[in-house]
Amino acid sequence: RVSGMSSSSSTVVYEGWMVRHGRRKIGRSFIHMRYFVLETRLLSYFKRKPQHKMPKLPIKSLHIDGNCRVEDRGLKMHHGHMLYVLSVYNKREKHHRITMAAFNIQEALIWKEKIEMVIDQQQGVVSPDGNTAFSSSQQNAGVENGRKSSSSDRDSQ
Repeated sequence: RVSGMSSSSSTVVYEGWMVRHGRRKIGRSFIHMRYFVLETRLLSYFKRKPQHKMPKLPIKSLHIDGNCRVEDRGLKMHHGHMLYVLSVYNKREKHHRITMAAFNIQEALIWKEKIEMVIDQQQGVVSPDGNTAFSSSQQNAGVENGRKSSSSDRDSQ
């Protein structure tokens, strides 16, 4: 389902149609169906599903790192439709955010879970045994949680 779309630097974690929810200057809210693509370091949305042969530029994209948060905005009504709204933003630049919504709560929760998983992977890479193996920049931060001998602990040998 995802094959062929991945570039060398990033792979698609999750993708699909979601509702782009926003507010105009005069206070009227609007919704548009947009195709969202979540990659290992990027959340983008497009007017149409990007084709493998002709990759399109996204309408908007947000770089995902350990400073990002997914905010649960709860249910909103839009012309009789219930929308479950999520807002994704970076703590360092709160004004730069992507607000997305789904018509059912399950779909919104899947997106929330997938985005949070990507954020967690940017904070510390989780090794297969479930322990957090810190990336080189965070190697020293992991020392105080009791030293377990691992291949990265060179001093213990």
